[in-house]
Amino acid sequence: MKSCRNIFAGLALVTLVVGPASVSGQDVIVPPVDDYVPGTARPPVPAGTLLVEMTLQEAIDRALELNLGLQSSKLDPVLHAWSQRAAQAAFRPTLNSNFGFNNSTQQSTSQLDGGASTLTKRTTFNSSLSQAFPWYGGRLSANFNNSRSESNNAFSTRNPSFSSNVNLQYTQPLLNGRAADTQRAQLETQQIQGEIIELQLDTEAQNLVDDVRRAYWTLRATLEQIEIQRRSLAQQERLMAENRVRQEAGRATEYQVIQNQAQVATAQQSLLNAEIQWRNQELLFKQLLLGGADDPLLVQTINPTDAPELALQSTIVDIPAAIERALSERSDLRVQREQRRISEVNLDVSKSSALPTLDLSASYSLAGVGGNLFERTSLGGAPILVESGGYLDGLGSIADLDNPTWNVSLTASYPLGVNSAKANLERARLQLRQQDLALRNQELQIVTQVTSAGLAVDNTLLQYQAAQRSREASEQNAAAEQVRFGLGVATNFEVLTAQNQLTSARLSELQALINHINAVEEFQRVQRIGN
Repeated sequence: MKSCRNIFAGLALVTLVVGPASVSGQDVIVPPVDDYVPGTARPPVPAGTLLVEMTLQEAIDRALELNLGLQSSKLDPVLHAWSQRAAQAAFRPTLNSNFGFNNSTQQSTSQLDGGASTLTKRTTFNSSLSQAFPWYGGRLSANFNNSRSESNNAFSTRNPSFSSNVNLQYTQPLLNGRAADTQRAQLETQQIQGEIIELQLDTEAQNLVDDVRRAYWTLRATLEQIEIQRRSLAQQERLMAENRVRQEAGRATEYQVIQNQAQVATAQQSLLNAEIQWRNQELLFKQLLLGGADDPLLVQTINPTDAPELALQSTIVDIPAAIERALSERSDLRVQREQRRISEVNLDVSKSSALPTLDLSASYSLAGVGGNLFERTSLGGAPILVESGGYLDGLGSIADLDNPTWNVSLTASYPLGVNSAKANLERARLQLRQQDLALRNQELQIVTQVTSAGLAVDNTLLQYQAAQRSREASEQNAAAEQVRFGLGVATNFEVLTAQNQLTSARLSELQALINHINAVEEFQRVQRIGN
């Protein structure tokens, strides 16, 4: 409780209220000491409403757990993980297969066609496996093709015949596409984007904590304003009652009583305004904490139980060190730098795309055939079975490497004149230059913002100390006017003016305290996170 007294010493919520010891000319009014403890104001609780005691840490924990905006943002990394997996899928192998059947009849136009009408039945089963590699832009493909053919052609030596073929091919870009390509750039971009999303999520969480803190102290301030206005109203009502007694004793005029009535009405209006501000601020505070429209907290009354711990600054704020930290750690600047990395990746792709195309391809294939082998005594003569065979014969030939085929080739292409790739390269360079300028401008803005926030810490501290002195002087002045009024040397108007000045000084000191606390927190925030 001693801490609370120190924290709210500037608020001076120890209100001096007066009570007449007597109405005789020789008696004086002795102002008793109010028993109100600063920082203990409680919210007005409507009938049937549950009062919820809440510390600042409890409010922060609840917001981090239930705030709907933050919960939605927490799904962004999960969504991005699937986008990243989609980008990675470009470098996973792809399996293709095909099965077909063909039945064709061809009318003969020559005695060498093998018959008056040739009927051929062909069945195919082909499969392939292809994959792009995430390094140097290489591509590998493997094909396994099979077919079965049966015909009434009089010249066929294998019927039915089986044909199998295995082919391996690797293509390596030597210029265009070697250093970078769209697929690799997409994968790298997604990885960088994942880091950006994590930074943005952390920024949103930190900003939410800052919003909760500000709303919490503002809610506490509105409660203190209600208490100050309530005690001011009670003071005005006591003074009006006293003047009525004085009027009956002939020591006060009717005009003084009317003045008191006007002051009571003004105090009542001020109290009502303070309660309205409290209701609005509580609703804004709840919006940060609610998990939905059905959250019970929506219809409950919150009592912020913490008192702000104010450590008065005895030294000047180290602005240069704060600027250095902000330029190194601030989240929005880190996001901007990560986005620049994405631009660099896109520039690399544009550079690679502007180069001539020169691809080196190498392939190796094996083929084999199988089926019943026939011989004919003459052209178109009767077939004589020489050797029985089938599909496995072709596979055996492949396994024995009987019929290999090697192939190496270079493929080149180069568009003449200014092509779209070169235009995109120049555009990417200009965009990167533009982004560098934007980054420098952002750094300048951060330096300005941190400097301004640092100066605000010192300035709000001086304003708070000045408000303390003003409140202390107002307290002394109000107490003196009460004594002078009891001795009959001060007018009712002078007493009321002193009391109003004291109320105004208390409210000013309260706001100065909140401003300084927020300035300290803002100075810390602008070094770590952006808006």
